[in-house]
Amino acid sequence: MSEGGDKMEWIRISSNKLKIMLTAEDAARYALSPETADYADSVTRRAFRAILTDMRGETGFDASDDKIYIQMYPSREGGCELFVTKMGIEVTPKRGGTSYKPKSIRQPRKRQFALFFLELENLICVCKRLKDKHFRGKSSAWLGQDRRYWLLLTDSGDPLKTREDYRFALEYGEIESHDVALTLFPEHGKEICRENAVETLGKL
Repeated sequence: MSEGGDKMEWIRISSNKLKIMLTAEDAARYALSPETADYADSVTRRAFRAILTDMRGETGFDASDDKIYIQMYPSREGGCELFVTKMGIEVTPKRGGTSYKPKSIRQPRKRQFALFFLELENLICVCKRLKDKHFRGKSSAWLGQDRRYWLLLTDSGDPLKTREDYRFALEYGEIESHDVALTLFPEHGKEICRENAVETLGKL
Protein backbone atom coordinates (compact mmCIF):
# COMPACT_ATOMS: atom_id res chain seq x y z
CA MET A 1 0.00 0.00 0.00
CA SER A 2 1.19 3.52 -0.71
CA GLU A 3 2.52 5.61 2.15
CA GLY A 4 0.86 8.94 1.46
CA GLY A 5 2.60 12.04 0.12
CA ASP A 6 1.29 13.24 -3.22
CA LYS A 7 0.72 9.70 -4.47
CA MET A 8 -2.67 8.05 -4.66
CA GLU A 9 -3.27 5.39 -2.05
CA TRP A 10 -3.94 1.85 -3.18
CA ILE A 11 -4.47 -1.70 -1.94
CA ARG A 12 -3.67 -4.80 -3.98
CA ILE A 13 -6.65 -6.95 -3.01
CA SER A 14 -5.62 -9.94 -5.13
CA SER A 15 -3.64 -10.76 -8.25
CA ASN A 16 -6.51 -9.55 -10.41
CA LYS A 17 -8.12 -6.85 -8.25
CA LEU A 18 -6.85 -3.43 -7.20
CA LYS A 19 -8.41 -0.73 -5.05
CA ILE A 20 -7.34 2.87 -5.71
CA MET A 21 -8.29 5.77 -3.41
CA LEU A 22 -8.36 9.20 -5.04
CA THR A 23 -8.69 12.50 -3.23
CA ALA A 24 -10.67 15.37 -4.75
CA GLU A 25 -7.34 16.79 -5.95
CA ASP A 26 -6.41 13.46 -7.58
CA ALA A 27 -9.76 13.31 -9.40
CA ALA A 28 -9.40 16.89 -10.61
CA ARG A 29 -5.90 16.17 -11.89
CA TYR A 30 -7.27 13.42 -14.11
CA ALA A 31 -10.39 15.43 -15.08
CA LEU A 32 -12.51 12.69 -13.46
CA SER A 33 -15.90 13.65 -12.03
CA PRO A 34 -16.93 10.96 -9.48
CA GLU A 35 -20.55 12.11 -9.38
CA THR A 36 -21.22 12.07 -13.14
CA ALA A 37 -18.63 9.68 -14.56
CA ASP A 38 -19.88 7.25 -17.20
CA TYR A 39 -17.65 4.97 -19.23
CA ALA A 40 -19.57 5.90 -22.36
CA ASP A 41 -17.95 9.30 -21.94
CA SER A 42 -14.53 9.54 -23.63
CA VAL A 43 -13.23 11.88 -20.91
CA THR A 44 -13.95 9.26 -18.24
CA ARG A 45 -12.30 6.54 -20.32
CA ARG A 46 -9.16 8.60 -20.79
CA ALA A 47 -9.06 9.30 -17.05
CA PHE A 48 -9.23 5.60 -16.20
CA ARG A 49 -6.51 4.77 -18.72
CA ALA A 50 -4.25 7.49 -17.34
CA ILE A 51 -4.78 6.38 -13.73
CA LEU A 52 -4.03 2.73 -14.48
CA THR A 53 -0.99 3.65 -16.53
CA ASP A 54 0.38 5.87 -13.76
CA MET A 55 -0.28 3.22 -11.09
CA ARG A 56 1.17 0.30 -13.08
CA GLY A 57 4.79 0.88 -12.12
CA GLU A 58 4.07 1.34 -8.42
CA THR A 59 1.51 -1.44 -7.97
CA GLY A 60 2.67 -3.98 -10.54
CA PHE A 61 -0.96 -4.22 -11.65
CA ASP A 62 -0.86 -4.41 -15.45
CA ALA A 63 -4.29 -4.45 -17.06
CA SER A 64 -3.15 -3.62 -20.58
CA ASP A 65 -3.71 -7.18 -21.84
CA ASP A 66 -7.03 -7.85 -20.10
CA LYS A 67 -10.57 -6.66 -20.25
CA ILE A 68 -11.32 -4.98 -16.97
CA TYR A 69 -14.33 -4.20 -14.82
CA ILE A 70 -14.35 -0.91 -12.89
CA GLN A 71 -16.57 0.00 -9.94
CA MET A 72 -16.42 3.58 -8.68
CA TYR A 73 -17.75 4.84 -5.34
CA PRO A 74 -17.76 8.63 -4.77
CA SER A 75 -16.59 9.83 -1.35
CA ARG A 76 -18.06 12.63 0.69
CA GLU A 77 -14.88 14.69 0.37
CA GLY A 78 -15.14 14.86 -3.42
CA GLY A 79 -12.78 12.03 -4.26
CA CYS A 80 -13.63 8.41 -5.00
CA GLU A 81 -12.60 4.79 -4.66
CA LEU A 82 -11.99 2.63 -7.73
CA PHE A 83 -12.20 -1.16 -7.65
CA VAL A 84 -10.47 -2.48 -10.78
CA THR A 85 -10.86 -6.16 -11.66
CA LYS A 86 -9.06 -7.96 -14.46
CA MET A 87 -11.60 -10.26 -16.09
CA GLY A 88 -9.07 -12.81 -17.32
CA ILE A 89 -10.10 -12.22 -20.92
CA GLU A 90 -7.33 -11.26 -23.30
CA VAL A 91 -8.13 -8.27 -25.47
CA THR A 92 -7.59 -8.24 -29.22
CA PRO A 93 -4.49 -6.24 -30.18
CA LYS A 94 -5.15 -3.25 -32.41
CA ARG A 95 -2.91 -1.20 -34.66
CA GLY A 96 -0.68 1.00 -32.57
CA GLY A 97 -0.96 -1.09 -29.41
CA THR A 98 -3.38 -2.96 -27.16
CA SER A 99 -6.67 -1.47 -26.01
CA TYR A 100 -9.12 -2.58 -23.37
CA LYS A 101 -12.77 -1.86 -22.74
CA PRO A 102 -14.04 -1.89 -19.17
CA LYS A 103 -17.71 -2.56 -18.67
CA SER A 104 -19.89 0.36 -17.67
CA ILE A 105 -19.57 1.56 -14.09
CA ARG A 106 -21.95 -0.17 -11.72
CA GLN A 107 -23.51 2.16 -9.21
CA PRO A 108 -23.43 0.85 -5.63
CA ARG A 109 -26.62 -0.68 -4.29
CA LYS A 110 -27.69 1.51 -1.42
CA ARG A 111 -29.21 0.00 1.69
CA GLN A 112 -31.91 1.59 3.82
CA PHE A 113 -32.52 1.21 7.54
CA ALA A 114 -35.03 2.62 10.01
CA LEU A 115 -34.18 2.61 13.70
CA PHE A 116 -36.35 3.77 16.59
CA PHE A 117 -35.41 4.67 20.16
CA LEU A 118 -37.34 5.32 23.34
CA GLU A 119 -34.97 8.07 24.48
CA LEU A 120 -33.33 10.96 22.66
CA GLU A 121 -30.03 10.14 24.35
CA ASN A 122 -29.93 6.75 22.59
CA LEU A 123 -30.55 8.37 19.20
CA ILE A 124 -27.66 10.75 19.80
CA CYS A 125 -25.36 7.92 20.92
CA VAL A 126 -26.01 5.97 17.71
CA CYS A 127 -25.39 9.08 15.60
CA LYS A 128 -22.08 9.63 17.40
CA ARG A 129 -20.96 6.06 16.78
CA LEU A 130 -21.99 6.19 13.13
CA LYS A 131 -20.09 9.45 12.76
CA ASP A 132 -17.02 7.83 14.32
CA LYS A 133 -17.41 4.96 11.82
CA HIS A 134 -17.34 7.56 9.00
CA PHE A 135 -20.91 6.86 7.91
CA ARG A 136 -21.47 7.95 4.32
CA GLY A 137 -25.02 8.41 3.16
CA LYS A 138 -28.25 10.17 3.90
CA SER A 139 -29.79 10.38 7.36
CA SER A 140 -32.76 12.09 8.99
CA ALA A 141 -34.21 12.10 12.50
CA TRP A 142 -37.84 12.43 13.60
CA LEU A 143 -40.05 12.29 16.68
CA GLY A 144 -43.13 10.15 16.05
CA GLN A 145 -46.62 10.57 17.46
CA ASP A 146 -45.89 7.53 19.61
CA ARG A 147 -43.08 9.58 21.24
CA ARG A 148 -40.43 7.32 19.78
CA TYR A 149 -37.33 8.82 18.17
CA TRP A 150 -36.58 7.65 14.65
CA LEU A 151 -33.40 7.57 12.59
CA LEU A 152 -33.73 6.89 8.85
CA LEU A 153 -30.54 5.86 7.08
CA THR A 154 -29.62 5.34 3.44
CA ASP A 155 -26.00 4.25 3.24
CA SER A 156 -23.56 4.64 0.37
CA GLY A 157 -23.59 0.98 -0.66
CA ASP A 158 -19.92 0.53 0.24
CA PRO A 159 -19.08 -3.05 -0.84
CA LEU A 160 -16.71 -3.46 2.12
CA LYS A 161 -19.51 -2.83 4.62
CA THR A 162 -22.26 -5.25 5.61
CA ARG A 163 -25.43 -5.17 7.66
CA GLU A 164 -23.31 -6.34 10.60
CA ASP A 165 -21.74 -2.88 10.71
CA TYR A 166 -25.06 -1.52 11.94
CA ARG A 167 -25.88 -4.26 14.43
CA PHE A 168 -24.38 -2.25 17.30
CA ALA A 169 -27.44 0.05 17.06
CA LEU A 170 -29.57 -2.73 18.57
CA GLU A 171 -27.88 -1.97 21.90
CA TYR A 172 -29.84 1.31 21.87
CA GLY A 173 -33.03 0.70 19.90
CA GLU A 174 -34.92 -1.46 17.41
CA ILE A 175 -34.96 -1.86 13.63
CA GLU A 176 -38.16 -1.26 11.66
CA SER A 177 -38.94 -1.52 7.97
CA HIS A 178 -37.68 1.59 6.19
CA ASP A 179 -40.78 1.64 3.97
CA VAL A 180 -43.09 1.46 6.99
CA ALA A 181 -41.21 4.28 8.69
CA LEU A 182 -41.53 6.51 5.64
CA THR A 183 -45.32 6.23 5.81
CA LEU A 184 -45.20 7.88 9.25
CA PHE A 185 -43.28 10.98 8.16
CA PRO A 186 -43.49 13.85 7.66
CA GLU A 187 -47.29 13.81 8.03
CA HIS A 188 -47.31 12.05 11.40
CA GLY A 189 -43.99 13.07 12.85
CA LYS A 190 -42.08 16.06 14.12
CA GLU A 191 -38.87 16.83 12.28
CA ILE A 192 -35.70 16.87 14.39
CA CYS A 193 -33.15 16.89 11.61
CA ARG A 194 -34.29 16.43 7.99
CA GLU A 195 -30.80 16.04 6.50
CA ASN A 196 -27.36 14.95 7.75
CA ALA A 197 -28.73 13.79 11.10
CA VAL A 198 -25.69 11.59 11.78
CA GLU A 199 -23.29 14.47 11.24
CA THR A 200 -25.41 17.04 13.12
CA LEU A 201 -26.50 14.97 16.12
CA GLY A 202 -23.18 13.16 16.26
CA LYS A 203 -21.51 16.43 17.25
CA LEU A 204 -23.72 16.93 20.33
